[in-house]
Order: sequence, then structure tokens, then C-alpha cells
Amino acid sequence: MDLEKCPLCGCNEIGEGSFVGYGGLINSNSLIPKTQEVVASVCTECGYIIAMRVLKPNKFKKK
Repeated sequence: MDLEKCPLCGCNEIGEGSFVGYGGLINSNSLIPKTQEVVASVCTECGYIIAMRVLKPNKFKKK
């Protein structure tokens, strides 16, 4: 996936932001749910969210 350019408007300035509050992701297999921070790559021109990812993907591995 090309994160250098927005697929909607073609802008090449991509910013990054985090979901706050209850915008975290929870592992549905976890006995004690704890939210993990989700980071998004965002076009600075049109606001299109190009990609999202969690900062600690290892927290979603089955034990």
C-alpha cells in the first residue's frame, strides 16, 4: 500500500493521528479487555483515512 500519496485527491502530505478516549481496539479473545492505541495515516488535504493500525499488534496473538 502506498502511503506516500492520497488515493482520493493525490496529495502527497500524509499526517498521522491517534484515536483517543474510547476509540481504542479491544482483543475480543481477552479475558480482561484493555484497549490498544489505534494510529491512522490521514491525508492533510481531504482528510481521507488511508490506513489504520494498532501500535502493539502482539497483544492480539492467541495465547
